[in-house]
Amino acid sequence: MSTLLGKMIYEKRIALGLTQDQFGAKYDVSGPAIFKFEKGYVNPSLKLWMRMAADFDLSEGVAVLLWAKAKLPTEYQELIDLKGGVKVKESEAAYRTGGKKNDFSRIMNRDKLRAAILEDTSLPQGLRAFLKDEEVWTIYKPTGREVNMLRDFYGRFGDGTKGKYREALRALREFTGRES
Repeated sequence: MSTLLGKMIYEKRIALGLTQDQFGAKYDVSGPAIFKFEKGYVNPSLKLWMRMAADFDLSEGVAVLLWAKAKLPTEYQELIDLKGGVKVKESEAAYRTGGKKNDFSRIMNRDKLRAAILEDTSLPQGLRAFLKDEEVWTIYKPTGREVNMLRDFYGRFGDGTKGKYREALRALREFTGRES
């Protein structure tokens, strides 16, 4: 049941060759408190975590994001990506447009539709990957209206995968009555 913070604390303590009591003494907490942090039963306070993170050579920004991520419910933790630099898994384009979304249903030409979709960086990554696939356009021939619905209904749940969007398109067509 360990958390990211717990793993980091454990790994640092082991690397230093310290017991939980010895490691806790460095930060004025008990060995059992370190045990609880390592196992993920509780997270350290932000103040305590910032002291630890400084010793872990983490920047303040990364340390705060790690701590905040640990406080989120599990299903939302993946929205904060800390690999390869710190970023929030949501495109900047979504912020720049103020939430304004492209209306793909207005584009009737299939080539223009596909080009507009592939240029739209605010689409979930899984949906973009699905719509990049030549086979999708050959077999499924998605419409702009369907892309809008996939983005608006299923995109809220996260990036998804190509396979999930394929299934979502099939389900969508069952409800709308359009055959593939």
